[in-house]
Amino acid sequence: MIRTIVSIFITLGIIFGASVCEICYVNQTFRHFHSILESLYQKTESGTAAYEDGVAVQTYWREKKKTLHVCLPHAALQEVDYQLDEAVGCLYVKDYDSALPKVEILLGLSESIPHSYSFNLQNIF
Repeated sequence: MIRTIVSIFITLGIIFGASVCEICYVNQTFRHFHSILESLYQKTESGTAAYEDGVAVQTYWREKKKTLHVCLPHAALQEVDYQLDEAVGCLYVKDYDSALPKVEILLGLSESIPHSYSFNLQNIF
């Protein structure tokens, strides 16, 4: 009986620890992604963003997305893919006026996605 109770508490501790690590990883990844997007936004706003800047952001995102699929649902990550692809396409043709709103959407997504899947009372109830 005592072994069963102890094993339940150990299992709960492992699950809780894994959840905390997952939340920290997702938040850290999206904070870094947000800072990269802010840099791209500033360059796009000033008209100095190059196609290669967008490709660099895409490369970072695709690398991180491989591990984020474990933590987050596909639909949340798919919207980032869609907006990022459109923004990079606009940068390719140097259409900064069209790229700027896409990067703004990405900035909003990079703030809202980790908040939507974090452990807080708003997401539980």
